[in-house]
Amino acid sequence: MSELSDQELYRAALSLALEARYREAAVKLSELLRERPQHVPYLILLGKVEYYLRRFSSSRRRFEQALSLEPANPAAWFGLQYYVQRRRTVLLLGVLGIWIGVFALAGILFLGSVRRSMASDLKGTEERLSGRLLELERSVAGEQEARERSDKALRGNVAGLSETLERHASGLEAIKRRLDTAFTAVSGHLEELAALQTELNRELRADIRELRNKIGELRAVLQSATGR
Repeated sequence: MSELSDQELYRAALSLALEARYREAAVKLSELLRERPQHVPYLILLGKVEYYLRRFSSSRRRFEQALSLEPANPAAWFGLQYYVQRRRTVLLLGVLGIWIGVFALAGILFLGSVRRSMASDLKGTEERLSGRLLELERSVAGEQEARERSDKALRGNVAGLSETLERHASGLEAIKRRLDTAFTAVSGHLEELAALQTELNRELRADIRELRNKIGELRAVLQSATGR
């Protein structure tokens, strides 16, 4: 393959890459590298093309190979920044996932505790009501001459039941208030997470714009170099 055909094939690969026809560009660049495996511009362009093809391991090897040949090459160092940014994004998303899981688990545990508490209170109320009703049945089954005493006892029992129900109604209201507070807290945390996600997205968009600007500058440099 002559020097002229090498340049023509490289320009064709660069044009395909700029048109986002990455697979075709990768084929041409691989053909060039078979002839000149240590040609740094070929390695850098193929590293970028393979990055957009999501061949991350191969792409990174291209940039590292270029740096091993030219340690001060800025384009190769810039290419490796893709992976630094990608690793930071993955770590941030992992942290967000952990926080969401922690808050979800705390909510589940709290709701489970409240549910068990309500079940225990209701069971105790049922048992107390059953005992009071049994006492009423025994009073009614008593002798006729003790009816007045039984009536008084009945009124006393009814008053006691009313107080018990009022206490449990107050307890249920308190539980409802705790649930409302818990849900408000969870909602607040979710809003904080949403704000954090928005901030992360804003930073990522800013990074992407910066990368695009740098790619534009690189394209201009490459076009200027190939034009010469």
